[in-house]
Amino acid sequence: MNKIALVMFSMIAISLSTQSMAASAECQKLQDDYNVIYASKGFCFKDADAKAKFGNDNCFTSKPKFSEKEQQRLDEIKARQKELKCN
Repeated sequence: MNKIALVMFSMIAISLSTQSMAASAECQKLQDDYNVIYASKGFCFKDADAKAKFGNDNCFTSKPKFSEKEQQRLDEIKARQKELKCN
């Protein structure tokens, strides 16, 4: 019985670890998608990671204006990040 319990525990731990890695990858993808929209509008990033990926060479605003479609996508991204409990 103890061996079965150990195997079951191991399988659950592996499954949770795999799910956590998948969620982490999705969180990163969502953040990148979010930042791409901001970068396309000339946003000046303060976050070091965003600066490294997108740069601030062509930035010109801290308050970009978005189309309705862009704002809808930003809202969808934020909602999904909240569901996944992204940082």
